[in-house]
Amino acid sequence: MRIYKTRGNKGARVAYKILFCYYRNPKETLLLFMTLPSKLAFVDIETTGGSVNYDRIIEIGIVRVEDGQITQAYKTLINPSRYLPPEITNLTGIKPEELEDAPSFWDVHQDILEAIGDCIFVAHNVRFDFGFLKSEFKRLNKSFSPKHFCTVKLSRSLFPQFRHHNLDSLIERFSLKCANRHRAYDDAFLLWEFYQIVLKQFSREVIIAALSSALKKPSLPINLSSDILDNLPESPGIYIFYDAKGSPLYVGKSINIKERVLSHFSSDYLSSTEMKIAQQIQSIETVVTTGELGALIKEAQLIKKLQPLYNRRLRTLHKLTVIKRIESTDTYKRVTIETLNSLDLETIPFIVGIFRSQKRAKEFLIRQAKRYQLCEKLLGVEKTNGSCFGYRLGLCKGACIEKESPTIYNLRHSMAFAASEFQPWPFPGPILIEEKSELREQKELFLVDKWCFLGSLASGDAPLEPVFDLDTYKILHSFMKVSGNLKKIHLVENQDINLLIPS
Repeated sequence: MRIYKTRGNKGARVAYKILFCYYRNPKETLLLFMTLPSKLAFVDIETTGGSVNYDRIIEIGIVRVEDGQITQAYKTLINPSRYLPPEITNLTGIKPEELEDAPSFWDVHQDILEAIGDCIFVAHNVRFDFGFLKSEFKRLNKSFSPKHFCTVKLSRSLFPQFRHHNLDSLIERFSLKCANRHRAYDDAFLLWEFYQIVLKQFSREVIIAALSSALKKPSLPINLSSDILDNLPESPGIYIFYDAKGSPLYVGKSINIKERVLSHFSSDYLSSTEMKIAQQIQSIETVVTTGELGALIKEAQLIKKLQPLYNRRLRTLHKLTVIKRIESTDTYKRVTIETLNSLDLETIPFIVGIFRSQKRAKEFLIRQAKRYQLCEKLLGVEKTNGSCFGYRLGLCKGACIEKESPTIYNLRHSMAFAASEFQPWPFPGPILIEEKSELREQKELFLVDKWCFLGSLASGDAPLEPVFDLDTYKILHSFMKVSGNLKKIHLVENQDINLLIPS
C-alpha cells in the first residue's frame, strides 16, 4: 500500500496514515495514542485488624498527584470506636490514647472524598485498602467506587524476574527510604516513589499496557445495569449469568466475585464467547461461600444442575469410563474397562482409574504396559487365545502364557497403578473439611466420604446420598495434595452421620 502526498488537507493525510498503521498493528497503534493517567491518588490505611466487617480504619494517608506533581498531602488518625489490639500498636506505633481524641470516619469522610476526587485510586494490595474504605462509606450509605489498580500487580507485570513484590521488597530492591514504616502517609508516599521509578525505567507504551492490565477496565454490556456490577460482593463464591428469558448462560467461581465478573467484560480479554455473553446477559445471581473449596464444589454442582449454555467443559453429565480390578482366582492381576452411569461406595475400592472416554482409558493402559512391561492381554486391551503381540516383540515378559512369575508381574502391576489418575480413599471413614473465611469471621464444615460430597454442616440439611462425581473427585484430590490443607481435615468418629447435621 502506497501513501500519496497531496497538497492541503493535511488532517486527512494524517488520518490515512493512522488507519494504515492500525491495519498493520492495531494493538501498538492504540497504545501509541493512549496516555498515562494524569490524576492519581496513592492511598494507604492502617486498621484494627483484617476483618472488613468488624475491624475499622485507624489511619489514612493520601498522596494526590496531578500531571506528575503532588498537589495534596492528606493524613489523619481516625477513632475506630473499637478495641486496638496490642499487636497493631507494636506494628504501627499508634497508641490507643492517640485515637481517643481523633476524628471519626464520619468527621473526615468528605475530606477523603475530596482528596481522592476524580483520581485513580492506587494502593499496594488494593483489595485491602479499597475494601475497607468501601465498607466504611457503605456504613454511611455513601457510594465509593473510583477506578483503582494495585501496585503489587503493576510490580509483578513490570518486574517478573523477582519473586516477592511486597512493600518491604520494593524498599530493599529500589533503595527507597521510609522513616515510619507501617504508617499510612509514609507507606502511601513510598508508592508514589515506586511509580516514579517505573516512569523512568519503562517506556510509556509498556507502562500503559501494564496499567491497562491492572485496571481491567470493564466494557459494560448494553443490557446490564451498572448498579448490578457495583453491588457485586468482593468475596469468594459463585456467579451465574442469565439472559432476558432467565436462562442460565454461564456459571463461574472466584475468590473475588466482583473482580472475576469484571474481567469477563474487560475489553483487553474479550474472546468470542465473552462477546456472546456480553450481548445476551441481563442479570447476575451470586452465591457467597466461605472460601475457594466451597466455591469449587458449588460451581461443579450448579453447572450440572442448570446446564448453562457456555459451560461446555462441565455442562454434560458424562458416563464414567473406569478401569476396574477383576476379582478372580487367577494368580495374575487383571483389569477391565467398563462404562458406568454412576459409582456406588461399594464399587469405588475396586477402581484404579477413571476417564472421560474409552479411548483415554485404553491409551492409559497401553502407556502403562510399555512403561512397566505389562501384558496387554491381561490388561484387557488385546484379545487373543495365545501369547500377546507384545510378548513376540519382547515387550511382555510372558505373563500371558504363564512364563513369568506371578509375584514379579503383580509387583510391577501394582506400581503401574499406584500413581494412576484415580487414588483410593485415604481415610478409614468419612471426614469433615474445615474452611475458614479470610474476610469474615465464619467457617464451614464439608462432610465427605469416599470422594463423595455429602453436604455442608452450615446448611442444616440432611446428608446427601453418596454419589460419585468425577469433577468433585478432582477438586477434593487436588485440595488434599496441598500439605497445608491436611490440618483442615478431621476424621469423623461417630458413624451415624445424621447426628453431625445441626437440627
